[in-house]
Amino acid sequence: MRELLLPKFNNNDEGCVLVGWTVDDGAAVSADAVVAEVETAKALEELVADVDGVLHRLVEAGAHCEFGRPVGLLFDSRQERDDYLAAAVVTTAPEGEGDGEDHEGGPEPILSDAARTLAQDHGIRTEQLRTLGKRVVKASDVQRLIDQGSMDQEEASVSAGASADAVVVSLSPRQRAVAAVVSEAHRTIPAAFAAIAVDLTAFRAARGGAPYGLVELLVKAIAARHAEFPLFFATSGADHTLTLAPAANVGVTVDVGTGLFIPVLKDAAHRPIADLADDLMDFRVSALRQNFREDAFADEAITLSLHNDPDIILAAPIVHPGRTCVVTLCAERSEVALSEDGVPFTRPVTTVAVTYDHRYLNGREAVRFLTAVKQDLETADAIARLAG
Repeated sequence: MRELLLPKFNNNDEGCVLVGWTVDDGAAVSADAVVAEVETAKALEELVADVDGVLHRLVEAGAHCEFGRPVGLLFDSRQERDDYLAAAVVTTAPEGEGDGEDHEGGPEPILSDAARTLAQDHGIRTEQLRTLGKRVVKASDVQRLIDQGSMDQEEASVSAGASADAVVVSLSPRQRAVAAVVSEAHRTIPAAFAAIAVDLTAFRAARGGAPYGLVELLVKAIAARHAEFPLFFATSGADHTLTLAPAANVGVTVDVGTGLFIPVLKDAAHRPIADLADDLMDFRVSALRQNFREDAFADEAITLSLHNDPDIILAAPIVHPGRTCVVTLCAERSEVALSEDGVPFTRPVTTVAVTYDHRYLNGREAVRFLTAVKQDLETADAIARLAG
C-alpha cells in the first residue's frame, strides 16, 4: 500500500480544494495517470498517481485538503484493498462491546477511516450518525449530515428574521480555496500598509513607442532593489526566521476573467524588459486558455498585485502566507498641480503601495523601499537604465 499524497503546488497556500476525482473508487490506475483535480488560490492543478495500483479514496470531492497529507491510498491489488477495508471495520468496533451495542441504546455505527476523519473535523456526534440508520457509515453519509446541518442553519436564519424567499448561494470550489488563503493570512499575518504617489510624466516622455508598459517598468524597478532590500524578497519560516531569495523572481497577478493567477517573472533584475513584456503576454494567453506550465508559479520571491482598473486609487491586498510583502500598482489618473510660478497644470500620476508583514518589515523600511521605486519611475536616467 502507498499513500497518495497531495504535493505542495505553490508556496503561498497551505492547502487546496479537491474539486473532483477522475477515477472511480476501487478502480485500477497506472503510474502518472491523472486521478483528481485540485484547485489552489492560483490555478487548477492535476493530481497524478506515482505508482500503479488500486485507488482507495480518503476524501470526498469538494473537501479542503492540506498539502503533504494523503487524500487516497494505492493498493497493489483489489484483494489488498478489500482486506484493508475489512480490517478497518473490525478495528473500529467499540471495545468490550462485541454485540455492537452501546449503553445509550441502538447499534454503534461503524465508520470507515475517511468517514471518521470527516466526522471529527466537523464535530458530528455519535447520536447524529445513528440517525442515518446504517451499520457501516461512509464518508458520503457523513457529508450528507454536514450538508443537512448547513441547511438547518440557513433555515434557522430565515426563521430568525430573514426573508423566506431569500436566495442562498454556495461558494464555488475556487472561491472556497481563496477564502481559506485569505482567512489564514488574516489570522496569522499582522499586516501594515504604506502608499506613495508617483509622477508618470517622465515615463510618458521616455516610453514613446517602446514595446513595454508601466507594469514591466515597475517589475524592473522592484527587482532592481533586491540587493538593497533583501527582506522584501524573503520567505518566512519557523522561529522568526527568513530565507533570502537568490534572485528577484517577481510574481504578477493576472486576471482575465478566468480566475486570479500569479505566474512568476524569473530573475527580473537581469532580463531585458522586452522579454518580461513577452512573458506577461504569454501569461495572459495561458490564463485565458487555462494551460499554464507547471513551473509558471514556482520560486516566487515578491508579488506585484495589479489594481489598475479605471478609478482605482488605492488597494491593500493580503500578504500570502510565506511572503513578507506584496506591492500594489493602481490605475493611472490625472492630478492638478502647480508649477514653480504658481500656474496650475495637470500631470499623470499613479499610486504604488506595499502591504507588509510587520513581524519582519517596519514602516521606515517600507517607506524607503517605496521612495526608491518612486525615484526610478520618475527619473529619466533611471527609466533608461531599467528599460535598456
